[in-house]
Amino acid sequence: MKCIIIDDEPTARNGLADDMLEIDFIEVTGVAGSAFEALELIQRVSPALIFLDIEMPGLNGLDFLRLIAFKPLVILTTAYPQYALAGFELSVVDYLLKPISADRLKVACNKAHELYTYRNNDSLKPAQPAFVYLKCNGVMEKVFLAEILYIEAANNYVFVHTTTRKLITYHTLKGMENQLPSDQFVKVHKSYLVSKAHITQITRNEVYINQVKVPLSKNFRNDFQKGVIAFNSLKR
Repeated sequence: MKCIIIDDEPTARNGLADDMLEIDFIEVTGVAGSAFEALELIQRVSPALIFLDIEMPGLNGLDFLRLIAFKPLVILTTAYPQYALAGFELSVVDYLLKPISADRLKVACNKAHELYTYRNNDSLKPAQPAFVYLKCNGVMEKVFLAEILYIEAANNYVFVHTTTRKLITYHTLKGMENQLPSDQFVKVHKSYLVSKAHITQITRNEVYINQVKVPLSKNFRNDFQKGVIAFNSLKR
């Protein structure tokens, strides 16, 4: 079960990461020092669980939780008891007051794990968000999935071509592929990811997105054809 820790205090987040080493069913896959760092981290890692501090500069934890479209399980970690009601109104799993004891941490983790297992067993995964946030020139840009035409890799950056604009963000194509729903986007080449909904024509070696030709590599052709057939079946 992948989790991330969001806390502006390095001692607190590193200490919690160390304590999590004793919880064998949860893996800490990233830490963030602010809500803005966390937006990018969530899109890259897609965690099942977040440990979230409340009092942070810029954007506090509760406002952050209201902002994100992707809804993982959340355990609040804070030194302030007065936010408990607001936290539970946002459907958090648990509310941990600092300093956090090992026993209390284990109880919270067990609750999260039970809920995570229940959701997966009953196919009750959170609904896919309709948009993503991409960091472009130091600003978090909201991009609706329906507007994305295709994504083009350029070394450690990607160009995101939409119906209205072209964005560049520090990201890998693999990271974008993991972040976007596989039922809507498909890889057609080592350097290209396309929206299935915007494909207008397919040849043996190319895919057309409106008037733009995107190469279709033979290494991805079979998976691409299966994905498009499944997508079109769902549309009928």
